[in-house]
Amino acid sequence: MRHYEIVFMVYPNKSIYVNDIIKYYSSIINNSNGKIHRLEDWGLRYLSYSIKKYYKAHYILMNIEVNLDIMYKLKIDFKLNLNILRFICIRKKKPIISASFMNINNK
Repeated sequence: MRHYEIVFMVYPNKSIYVNDIIKYYSSIINNSNGKIHRLEDWGLRYLSYSIKKYYKAHYILMNIEVNLDIMYKLKIDFKLNLNILRFICIRKKKPIISASFMNINNK
């Protein structure tokens, strides 16, 4: 099992579906014997530059532990999901459990 950090951005007009999107990806990870070490909803934030004429997006951070096959499935699903504006997946050496800097500042 490998550790990954995923940040994905949901279209601002689809923010009402964020909880459903999180539940969907959480179920994929949990059903494949993966683990979610950290899950943070950063909320609606301004983008540095406009993407597809949008100036805001809803950000979600996940630190997960899954097999490589499941990670490929997640990446394909992120690409095909019409609610997701952008995403990035980064492999990490160890699980990250502590709160992120973004989450500390929101409190």
